[in-house]
This record gives sequence, C-alpha cells and structure tokens, in this order.
Amino acid sequence: MPFWLELARTDPNRQHEIIGLSAEEVVELATAFRLYGFWRFDIETGHLFATEDVSRIFGIEHREGPMNLVEIGSRIHPEDMPLLMETFERASAGRLTYHNIYRIKSDAEHYKYVRTVGKFRDRPGSSGEVVGITYEFFERRPGVTFFLDEPDD
Repeated sequence: MPFWLELARTDPNRQHEIIGLSAEEVVELATAFRLYGFWRFDIETGHLFATEDVSRIFGIEHREGPMNLVEIGSRIHPEDMPLLMETFERASAGRLTYHNIYRIKSDAEHYKYVRTVGKFRDRPGSSGEVVGITYEFFERRPGVTFFLDEPDD
C-alpha cells in the first residue's frame, strides 16, 4: 500500500508569490479544512517531535516532547509498516524527499488513509533530521444528483 517516490520537485514551488500570497497564507489555506500535522525526526536521538494534529490524525493523546514511536507504530496497518520503515531508512540515508500513502487505525475495526511527505534536512553539528507533514485523505463522497421537476403546462 505505501508508495515510494524518489523523484521529487527540486526547485522551490514559488507559484504563490506570483499572485501575491505569502507562505503563511498558503499554510493557512491548506490547513483550513483538513488536519495537517507537522513533524521532525532527529536521526541521532531517534526522537520524533510533532504537532497536535499528528496526534489527532493517529488518534493518540498529545504530549509535549518526543512522541511514543511504539504507540504510533501500533496505529499503522501491519502490512504497511515494513515498506514505511524501508522508505524512511532509504530517504534518511540518501537525503531524499519521499512520500507514503498508508493506513492507520480509525477505530477498533477500520482503517483510514493518510499521506506523509518528508525530506532530509541538514542540521549543523548533527547527523541531520527528517522533517515533514502528515495529513488524512477523506473518503470520496458520492455526488449528489438533483432531479428537477418539469414545470406543469
């Protein structure tokens, strides 16, 4: 189920500047109607730091400081975990940008799809870190069909 993408856009996307939007406005608009969790993983310590939206997406209680990786892992579909780990290791070692689509528990019996986009980032004096976003995919809703009555003659 997870998807690996090695070829990523290498030039910064600055389309918003052409029409006068700030980077802050882009984030505000993108996050207005969907949970977007932001995170960073410190390679040296193995600690994952994330925003409240990551906790909400995974259905866990948010705490300050490093997240519990065992708790996060327990929410991911068991078939998806090996490919997620491989992707993360390859992206970290190769300093690549990547994305995964995978399933996490939405309740005791069901899973939902999420997408994670991450990239390696140098951090002076360390092995670096991987930073990224995670967000939910919504189920597609069937289109609503309207039937118009013919006017009476």
